[in-house]
Amino acid sequence: MTNSGWAATCYTRRPVLGRIEITGRLIGYMAYATTGRIRGRITRLRVATESLRRDPDVTNAPWRPVPGTRTYRDVTAALRPFADVTRQTRDGVLFEGVREVGVLVDLDLTDVPLPPLRSSLVPASVSAHGTELWVVDRDLPLVVRLDSNRHVTEYVITGQIFADPPANRTRAVWAHADGCWVAGWDGIYHCHPDGTARTVSDAPIRNAAAYGEVLLAVSVPSRGRAELLLVRPGQDSLSHSMNDCGDLESMCTVEGGFLLLFRRRDPTTGALGTSSLVRVDLDGTPTYGPPLTSSITSYKPFLTTAPPTIFDGHSAYLVLDDLTVEAAEPMPADVLNGGQVGDRLWVVSHPPDGTGRAQWWPLMGPSTYIADHQYWLFTLLDGSTRKPLSNTPIRNPQPDVTVDSVGTVWVTARGVQSIPDENMAPPVSLDVADLLDRSRHMDYSEDSTAQGG
Repeated sequence: MTNSGWAATCYTRRPVLGRIEITGRLIGYMAYATTGRIRGRITRLRVATESLRRDPDVTNAPWRPVPGTRTYRDVTAALRPFADVTRQTRDGVLFEGVREVGVLVDLDLTDVPLPPLRSSLVPASVSAHGTELWVVDRDLPLVVRLDSNRHVTEYVITGQIFADPPANRTRAVWAHADGCWVAGWDGIYHCHPDGTARTVSDAPIRNAAAYGEVLLAVSVPSRGRAELLLVRPGQDSLSHSMNDCGDLESMCTVEGGFLLLFRRRDPTTGALGTSSLVRVDLDGTPTYGPPLTSSITSYKPFLTTAPPTIFDGHSAYLVLDDLTVEAAEPMPADVLNGGQVGDRLWVVSHPPDGTGRAQWWPLMGPSTYIADHQYWLFTLLDGSTRKPLSNTPIRNPQPDVTVDSVGTVWVTARGVQSIPDENMAPPVSLDVADLLDRSRHMDYSEDSTAQGG
């Protein structure tokens, strides 16, 4: 339900129609079940803090809130990221702590300027082959190819229009020598260099990876199940059902095929369970690894390619030939997201403030970058040593990342942007929407001239 700038969700025991009256308090709650967007002018910010205590006589006793101790303090600026972290209140006292448990935001829902008009293309994913770039829109079934001279070819696929999607990436693209794969919530498509596109599958895709022109996509028909779809241009897809593997966490390409990381969750509580790896060859044949004895505790682990490695927050596990793992040298600090691009690794993290266990890593020291908006730190690492090569402030904690044949790294962060070589320099934007608009105007002018002639 929506009205005058706010939105609410009503859960009932049976379907209802028509006008619904809701009584009580409207509380904005950020959780996995929330959807939609709200526009408002922030008039006040307060950080909620409460005291915690754990039983000093019980080993590894959990922290429990102390009733009646919640307080609120006004803040005027976010000088650091909000983190739900417990810290001791007194040196040497291990059973008393305090935790920032939330942020209370006062919003004026009426004193809000109109939202800007949507641009002709909102990039969700970018992929490079040679010096060409392929970009897919977040909401619309629209794909754009930019050649080395930045000439535009526009593709309209027979997919859905996603109205206000609750995710940054509804579809992704994988470029290759003979076109581009598009896969997402509404299926798989293939775009050809001649400007045509065809539908390959209507199965909703959770994730995919491309090995040259071969795409391995993972459809998830239900919780704990997965369907592998292996597709090549101009050929029928191959499918393979995978039952009781758990949830797909990450996938990447490895020599001769693909590597997938699955993890089981408790169907009732969602608690994390055991993980396992699956290798899939280029014929679509899977090889199942045993349950991993190492505990993968991060909610967003990711795989890298050379050598195959699982990154779990700040821990790293080398993947062995038998699809087991061994501990590797960990990352100096926690990272939010990451992957491999060419022979380099990339990670996204919060900008450090010098107080954590890693001090200023991945920076060499205090940053002089000034920003009016929150940003995350995009870091390129040496693939062998994992030493930072460059740091770039970006405004997307989950970017799509690709590299072209001249070594330029491109990300989706407030559009399509290239990563500069200079440390802590802002990324350079490529206005794909403007290029698309110019192309459309040129096509319209040519059509008008032809009709008038």
